[in-house]
Amino acid sequence: MAQPRLMYALAKDGLVPSFFGKIDRNGNLMNGTVISGLLMVFIASFVPFNKLDDMISAGILICFSLTNASLVLMRLSSPTNKPYFLEKQIGLFGIFSFLLAYIIAHCAASAFGKGLAIVLCLFMTLTCLSIKYTCPESMNFGGQYSSFGPAGHREPAFFRAPFVPLLPCTAIFLNSYLLVQLERGAILILFLYFLAAILFYFMYGAKHSSGNNYGWKIDGKYSQLVREISLPYVPKSTSEDTVQTLVC
Repeated sequence: MAQPRLMYALAKDGLVPSFFGKIDRNGNLMNGTVISGLLMVFIASFVPFNKLDDMISAGILICFSLTNASLVLMRLSSPTNKPYFLEKQIGLFGIFSFLLAYIIAHCAASAFGKGLAIVLCLFMTLTCLSIKYTCPESMNFGGQYSSFGPAGHREPAFFRAPFVPLLPCTAIFLNSYLLVQLERGAILILFLYFLAAILFYFMYGAKHSSGNNYGWKIDGKYSQLVREISLPYVPKSTSEDTVQTLVC
């Protein structure tokens, strides 16, 4: 149900073709609705439900891991003398978490598996501690490269999650442990889907992205994307005052 609206938002940001952002004269997202509906019918008709269930579960677990990683990136920042150090450490932690979870779930019975699990656990712990004691707290919500508040000021109105980065890193490992227990074929299909999405982004989305083309502009207290704002469908009978209210 929400897929056409999601495609509409992506189209307005330039990440997918503008075809998905067109609204008909009745205010409906007809293009996105038809394409999404046909795609869902195709998947439901030809993909076995046992693989589809595991693929959806794997996708949700990966999204949860990305959410926890985003929390660390928005609350902490890389050292001034090591640009992108935090992003690299989060990536390494995710890799170590997945490998450790796979070893525990499928290879823990052998002596080699146990030894490898201990080494990976050590690397994962050191990476988490490196993030905690090397990466300072960001001065503004949103991290070093995407601010959601005035620079150099810790905004007290935003919710502060406790035990960062220990709690998000633990959640990433638990999600990885649940992920590796799903059917391997479904996980492979999901990774192929992510690979196709990444290729599409670099081949199309990155070139047409509003953020990449127009950049970010600090306007008062919050950052906003400099892009053309499309109003929702407004019936012809709507008064001029109402239209002006929508614009404001």
